[in-house]
Amino acid sequence: MRLYLVFLFFVLLIPLTAAYTDPSEVNISNLLLVRVVPPWDVIDSGVAECIVDAVNYAESRNQALIIELETYGGYLDAAFTIGDRLAISKIPVIVFVSGGKAFSAGTLIMLPSHFIILSPIATIGAMQPVAVNPVTGEYQPVNESKILNPIIEKAVYYAKIRNRNVTAVRLFITRNLVLTADEAVSNGIADAVAENLYEALRQLSGKVLHVDSRNFTFLERLSVEEYSCSIRSRFLSLLSNTLLSSVLTTIGIMATIFSIASGKLEALPLALVFLVLGLVGSGFSPNLVSLFLIMIGGALLSIELFLTPGFGIVGITGIIMLATGFALLPTGGPTYIAPNATLVSVSRYIAIGIGVGLGAFTALVLYKVLKVKRLRSTLFELVGKIGRSLDRIPAGGEGFVIVEGEYWKAYSDEEIPPNSLIVVVGRKDSVLIVKKHGGGS
Repeated sequence: MRLYLVFLFFVLLIPLTAAYTDPSEVNISNLLLVRVVPPWDVIDSGVAECIVDAVNYAESRNQALIIELETYGGYLDAAFTIGDRLAISKIPVIVFVSGGKAFSAGTLIMLPSHFIILSPIATIGAMQPVAVNPVTGEYQPVNESKILNPIIEKAVYYAKIRNRNVTAVRLFITRNLVLTADEAVSNGIADAVAENLYEALRQLSGKVLHVDSRNFTFLERLSVEEYSCSIRSRFLSLLSNTLLSSVLTTIGIMATIFSIASGKLEALPLALVFLVLGLVGSGFSPNLVSLFLIMIGGALLSIELFLTPGFGIVGITGIIMLATGFALLPTGGPTYIAPNATLVSVSRYIAIGIGVGLGAFTALVLYKVLKVKRLRSTLFELVGKIGRSLDRIPAGGEGFVIVEGEYWKAYSDEEIPPNSLIVVVGRKDSVLIVKKHGGGS
């Protein structure tokens, strides 16, 4: 009996031991890949949102993230947003510079990553900030200590938490130091050199990275799963272009002035669309812009459908506002509410469904209106109608007739006595062409 109990204990223990896994040890076989390469190679608010979303998604799946870079740089606030998120990442983040460059903001977002791989032709550095004139395109290097010192300290912090060369990082900003791939590795900025993404994965194979009190072991055979940035992120990147932002703002201001000066106030909402989109590129909150566009767009569409006859610029502007507002809807909730992914996904589908439904309904109404407008000329056509002459119409001359209860000026090739039945055979502008009716007077 005792032997049986001992045997039963070991039988029960074996599957429990096999099922147990150490939560501090994680094996990585698949990496999430997000690309920051042309044409979306500027570090802007759209790219920042995309990378932050990718990190959140990778953390939810306990999956490593690899960022492929090929960029001249971008905006400082967007780079800080990315850098701060990578600095507190709970999963390994690898940066691979696949092309020839990752300058300025591109170098800044590399520093807090856990492993940096450069292509043999890559150069990094040149992090001194510049001020760009959006109108002329000219740039001016910034040497003000009030601006430089916070950037230096932030970059140094990123370097320290990943044990990178702090001196080189300082020189990136103060002296615009530029390093090749081999120099970056030998000076303790980068970790490896690889010709392509597959070679980069081979560099990772077998490595162990300690992140957030856990050991992440990269297995021998690694694969990647590409992460697609949202429509909102791409739209924000498009609007962040300084030249486009200036053009949209200028068009919005000029169109607003023209609408008010000419008294064509129905064009004012369309002018506001250009103005508001230009403000997004200037740093205005896209969430507030999205809310504004959806509310005003819905109001304009309702006015056009229920209060004004026909369908014109007000309704079209409402559709444009709704479509743009839905495109700018945030992909996630604010951090202090943090709804789950399912709620955000369902909300987005509902918003898209409402937008598509309103668009389809508007298209149907527009089709009916255009159809009625095309039929209007035949609906009230007088050709073939019988009327009566009010006075004598000389041959080749004009007189007045009454047709369908309306008074018309009429022309006839033949003489028509007064108070005679006539038939309309044609129309030229506002003059009817008539002749005697065969039925008599």
